[in-house]
Amino acid sequence: MAGKNGIEFSLFAPYNEEVALVGSWNNWQPIPMTKGKDGTWRVSVPLDDGNYEYKFDVKSLSYFARDQVVRVTDPRALCISQDGNDNACITVRQGQVIVTTYQWQHDNVPLPTNDQLVIYEMHVNEFSGGVGDIAGEGKPGRFQDVIDKLDYLVALGINALEVMPVSEFPGERSWGYNPRVLFAVENSYGTPDDLCRMVDECHARGIRVIMDGVYNHSEDNTPLAQIDYAYWYYEQNPDRPEHRWGPKFNYWHYDENLKVWPARQYIRDAILFWIDNFHIDGIRFDATAIIKDYDILSWLQSEIYNHLQGIKPFITIAEHVPEDPTVTGPDGPMDAAWHESYSKQIMCTIVGRDQEGHSPFNMDNITRVLDPRVQGFASPVNVVNYIDNHDQHRIMWQLGQAGFLDDAAFRRMKLGAAILLTSAGIPMIWMGQEFGESSPRMINERQTIDWALLQNERNTMLLEHYKALIHLRHNTPALKSDTIEVIFVDHPRALIAYKRWNTEGQIVIVVANLKHEYAGEFEIGHWPDGQWHEFVFNYDITVQGGVHRDTLAESEVKIFVKTA
Repeated sequence: MAGKNGIEFSLFAPYNEEVALVGSWNNWQPIPMTKGKDGTWRVSVPLDDGNYEYKFDVKSLSYFARDQVVRVTDPRALCISQDGNDNACITVRQGQVIVTTYQWQHDNVPLPTNDQLVIYEMHVNEFSGGVGDIAGEGKPGRFQDVIDKLDYLVALGINALEVMPVSEFPGERSWGYNPRVLFAVENSYGTPDDLCRMVDECHARGIRVIMDGVYNHSEDNTPLAQIDYAYWYYEQNPDRPEHRWGPKFNYWHYDENLKVWPARQYIRDAILFWIDNFHIDGIRFDATAIIKDYDILSWLQSEIYNHLQGIKPFITIAEHVPEDPTVTGPDGPMDAAWHESYSKQIMCTIVGRDQEGHSPFNMDNITRVLDPRVQGFASPVNVVNYIDNHDQHRIMWQLGQAGFLDDAAFRRMKLGAAILLTSAGIPMIWMGQEFGESSPRMINERQTIDWALLQNERNTMLLEHYKALIHLRHNTPALKSDTIEVIFVDHPRALIAYKRWNTEGQIVIVVANLKHEYAGEFEIGHWPDGQWHEFVFNYDITVQGGVHRDTLAESEVKIFVKTA
């Protein structure tokens, strides 16, 4: 910000005894700062318009560096230098610090409400640069590359992106779950202006942008940990060893002198900063089960919605494992949660073999996960259904491991797509799932999408199958309702039928053969009389007497929409 004597720099470090500013404008010579009664150190520096880098020299209070002077970046930096020095960067224009210079063009475009969403989860770096990519093979993905593929996503029918973390992390390749500075945009993906442009171009196409937020922990060398570790984090991490991913925010540390909850305020300010400056439309909260405290999550939720004042659709999504329905709904702290039990069961069913405590054709459990209310969720709109996501081996890879190859594998993939996109809840697709990306999960290696797969007929047909199902969902109100009822189960053959409907009287019935075995004829009673159109194979039927008879091949799904 600008002060009377130039650009004001500040650092909240209430109990540190010495703080100095160093920067590129004077060859990094320290400038002493003065601490105010609010615990914030400040100094103003006269700066001409231009781009500058800076850090702070701080006498540390952290247990591993007590009384040592550490040089740290600004924990509220807007961007970080790419030279490996992790300097905070600022731009001065007309005597003011500028966050972005981007001029928003599409804020007035209507965006879909939460019940209308079809979400596409992506990692910016790995969404581009793969084999067959028009952006160029081997090229690290950037925000501009996402923009270049937005029309592909529009054609697919996507109306929401869930973007893996893009806050600043160390190095140039990471999934982003090791954030160093929550306010800064990851520099390997582009500038803050580039991120603004990506979000704005999404909005121009009616696509919402949901950002992945990591608020349980930080990366080990985060500036807050070096300044005064115990002021912000638990000095002794209370989590189990496998969940100690870095310094854990201590949301229950209260500074009685300054009447402030430091960790809460920092996270709250970062979230609102991203809403205001990057116009995001939702947050997926990482590791809420490890954060544990619903009071904290509820407070953050209320701060978000009090700030927004209803100006646009927004959603908060919990990644809560193990699953707990109470994290969502009218009495829960979040709007929705990843539907982990659904994913594990449907994944197991598609692969056709036992895994992670699930049996593939346990029809009782399949029936249970199809209806979120049976599991304790207040409504299907409180769950995000998915089969693939970034945390597991891709379903196509798992099918290969289970012996499903070629046509058989693609039939299983189409089965999964049909169930996902006709289930009650918000569907989510992991990038590349729509055309059969088949790589295993490898955290320490870059795994780009193999866009060359779209040169193969089977992969292209799977993509067209996804497009058609998403189009059906968008144009069939019953599939976006909060209603579902399983109306038929054949346990020995693993056949299932479920009904979706809305208050206007539209009805959809989905019939699926969950096994890769020819089922032949089936008969379902209590079927509403009238005219029906079967969507997948494009034929019409008339039902009289409340009974429908038909056939199902191996791994086959039929979707019947009542027309009269």
